[in-house]
Amino acid sequence: MRYSVSDNKNPVGLEPGHGIEGLLDVSRGGIAVVHNNDLKVGDVVPVHISYGGLDIKADVKVISSTDHRAGAMFVNLDQSTANQLLYLNMILDDVNHISLNP
Repeated sequence: MRYSVSDNKNPVGLEPGHGIEGLLDVSRGGIAVVHNNDLKVGDVVPVHISYGGLDIKADVKVISSTDHRAGAMFVNLDQSTANQLLYLNMILDDVNHISLNP
């Protein structure tokens, strides 16, 4: 499930840098970002995501890119970082009142 950061009352933060200007959405598998036309498919860049008490540093690999938007998947994750991303998604499920149970 992808979570739009603009729909959250508590913002998901992303430090700008490496050509990234802002975060559009986040999921367990990756992110969508706004960039300044620097990101190309195949680029691997570090990102720093924060939400509440979570502070997640990870690498993402760009898998799609237009002039100002890019989609990237998380790569080279250690178990701790993967667990933090899972926890972030569980929190966002709860905040957005999403349930997999009918």
